Amino acid sequence: MKTLECIIFNVDHGFCSFIKSPNDYGLLIDCGSREYFSPIKWIKGNYNIGNGNIKYFEGRRIAEFYLTHLHLDHFDDIGSLTDENKPKHFTRDKKIFPFLDKKISVEKDDSSKALMQRLKKFSGEYSQEITNRVDWGFEYFEYDQISLKDAEQISASDDKIINNRSFILSIKYAGMKILFPGDIEVEGWNVALTYPKIRQIIKNTDFFIASHHGHKSGFTRKILDYSGIPYLYIVSAKSGDENIDSSYSNSSNSKGFLIEGDEEKSFMVSTRERKKSIKIVISETGKATVSLIDTPDNLNENQKKLLMRRAKRLIKNWNLSREN
Repeated sequence: MKTLECIIFNVDHGFCSFIKSPNDYGLLIDCGSREYFSPIKWIKGNYNIGNGNIKYFEGRRIAEFYLTHLHLDHFDDIGSLTDENKPKHFTRDKKIFPFLDKKISVEKDDSSKALMQRLKKFSGEYSQEITNRVDWGFEYFEYDQISLKDAEQISASDDKIINNRSFILSIKYAGMKILFPGDIEVEGWNVALTYPKIRQIIKNTDFFIASHHGHKSGFTRKILDYSGIPYLYIVSAKSGDENIDSSYSNSSNSKGFLIEGDEEKSFMVSTRERKKSIKIVISETGKATVSLIDTPDNLNENQKKLLMRRAKRLIKNWNLSREN
């Protein structure tokens, strides 16, 4: 029986999701990490041919990688996407890269600067147009974003422009839809809801990944006029985060869903409270399950330092080649 598997990783204040499609191809949405945990390393260990029933697309475990927006907490595992872990296709917001250049120019933390520069180099490796598409087996798969002009008009800072330009992406299988809206904020939602395509993308959402990590800045009830009332909100946030909007756990905003192992339905589930990653499985009959899975630390101090040294070395070599 075909199934869709979607894992929302526990990466503290950040986001990373891996989807094994009904046709067994791998889709990555963002690649945030936590201090001693690499989702990319975990995916490599758990989704291989014969282990996890994954199919490689033209030799790649990850067929496509979608980066919803250019904030570090959504791509700080970028250094792990090398060699056999490198996706076949990479979709990102190219118009926002000048804002990333500005952030690099003022960033004082060497590690953060190296990761942002690593993303620029990684993006530059994907210069060819996509000519071969993946047959995911989804019923529906679309994404859109508000225009740069609209984002600039409504946003008070460059960081908010980046957030409000987030890809709003949805996947539907066997009548069940999962929505990934990145970090779009309320002012961005107000504009996005005027776009017919975005209204279609969010229509009849069942599992709603809360935008902007479930913070108050990312929720307006106007969304529900177009998305409908979902079964469950899923929040990827750091333990102790006090900014989570209580609207997500309000029974008037969610139908509720029984998480495996629980006795009562939940309206919202958070990596902040459960301290585990969240797995959604949808069968070809439309039956959905949500479970909590352990994704323990998989990096030691030396491995963490190695990833950072590798990123800095790549950037140093890249800069030297540009100078020459």
